[in-house]
Amino acid sequence: MGVSADEQFLHDWVIRQAKEKFSKLYNEININPGEEQNSEFEGFYPDILLGSYGQVVQIVEVETKSTINEDRVEYWKSVSGLGAKLIILVPKELQKKLRDMCFKNGLASKVNIGSFDVDIKI
Repeated sequence: MGVSADEQFLHDWVIRQAKEKFSKLYNEININPGEEQNSEFEGFYPDILLGSYGQVVQIVEVETKSTINEDRVEYWKSVSGLGAKLIILVPKELQKKLRDMCFKNGLASKVNIGSFDVDIKI
């Protein structure tokens, strides 16, 4: 199942919001929203690369409802082994699902899990 246009919009919006938030902590932030390949790290193009003084120290991947699945586990394993801490940001209601997947697949100690929540009031 592919990612819907709405999920892709949310994914890319979260990347941009996270970039703004992390800009207070890191002086080098590179993003790869959508299919863009602006910044490479060890052969990968993570959603966000956080660095200081030329060194990538954290990698952030933003996941949505349809991308939290067993297919992504191998990718997370690969990225978490690159020498920078991996942070996975997920919708708040999916944190437990992701935590369970990480424990089941031996990633619990290699991954930090963060969440996002979008509240639209009309």
